[in-house]
This record gives sequence, C-alpha cells and structure tokens, in this order.
Amino acid sequence: KVSRCRQRRIRTAPHDRCAVWFKRAMQSLSATSLAALGLLLFFAEVLWLSGATPKLFSGRYGRLHRLLGALELLWLVVGAVDAFQRVTLYGTPILLPWELVYDVVLGTLGTLTALSAAWAFRKAHASSRIDNVASGALDQTSTITVSEMLEHSFYHKLNLAQVLFLYGIPAEETRARLALALLATTPWLVRSWYPVNRFSDNYKRQGTSGWSLFGVLYRLKKYQYLLYKHFL
Repeated sequence: KVSRCRQRRIRTAPHDRCAVWFKRAMQSLSATSLAALGLLLFFAEVLWLSGATPKLFSGRYGRLHRLLGALELLWLVVGAVDAFQRVTLYGTPILLPWELVYDVVLGTLGTLTALSAAWAFRKAHASSRIDNVASGALDQTSTITVSEMLEHSFYHKLNLAQVLFLYGIPAEETRARLALALLATTPWLVRSWYPVNRFSDNYKRQGTSGWSLFGVLYRLKKYQYLLYKHFL
C-alpha cells in the first residue's frame, strides 16, 4: 500500500498540477467569455489590416469621415477590451462606471461617421452614378451608396434612443416605463424621411441568385434584422 503522504506527493506532481489547472481553466470558460475573446480577435485583425493600409484613415479625400471612422474603431476596441474584462474577470473594467458615457459617445460617433460619409461622397457615390447588382458591403463588386449611408445614420440614431431608454427605465414604475418605451420608438415616426434599401432586393432583383452565397447571406441579414426589430 502507498502511504497517504506518498499519495499527496504523487497528486501534486508538476504534470498533475498543470492538468488540474487546465481542467479548471476549461471549466471556467463560458460561451460569453469565448464570444468576448472572439470579439477581441476580430478587432485585432481589423487593426492589423488597418495598419497595413495607412491611407485608409489618412487620405485627404473624405478626411473628416476617415478621422471619425478611426475614432469609432478605437472606441469599439475600448468597448471590446472592457467586455472581455467583465466576462473573464481579468482586471478591472476600464469603463466602470462610465457605461452611459461610452454608449452615448459610440452612438454619436456612429451617426456622425455615416453622415460624414454621405457628405464627403455625395457626388461620387450618388445612386444615379452607381449601378449595383446588390446593396450593402457583402458583394465585393458593390459600392455603398449615399442612400445607404443616410439609412445607416437613421439606425445609429435609433440605437442611441434605445440605449438611453435602457438606462432610463425606472425599477418599478410601470407608467414611466411605458412612457419611456413610447418615447424610444418615436424615431420610427420619421423613418419615411430616410431612404429605404430592402434586403430582399438583393436576392429577388433581376440578375441576382436567391440561393447563391450572397443571396443566403442577405437572407440571414434580413432575418437577423427582423429579430432585432420585433423581438429584441
């Protein structure tokens, strides 16, 4: 028989300790932490590609839009790092307790980036000068039009209104909740002021294939949009 002291020495051997640490680390991983890690890796790749193309943010044409785009990208990276720290408990979240400020700045930067694009490229990207088979950025041969830029600005404003609603809802007052909910949905009253680019046009329009790779991706985007709009 092996003594208890001998058993303890065997159990605490270096390779055993590594195995125990690895097992605990894997058990501590959750879907949320893996998603946060994936988000960090995504932005790391975006930053790497941006660094490899310095003119992306430093060109003279559309300089204001480039500057705002760079600021928005860096602001998103700050949020990704903060999210990773929150879900993995590695360090103190850098935005605590400035979450409201962060979300307002993010919504403002998104709106200004879209509007500055519409202003800077108002002639070169006018719908009358661009003949896209599909809208959006999924198709490599397509160019974002001014119409789409203006539509994007509407959804940035809508997101900002909904974020402020989430921060402003009281804990128990039902009437106040309903009033704020109605206020948060008022941007839809002016939806007709902005252009409308339907996802379905990308797989129903003549010259497009409904079940090609891009057709399927646009269908998924449409279903995602409907889920966000009506259920989230």
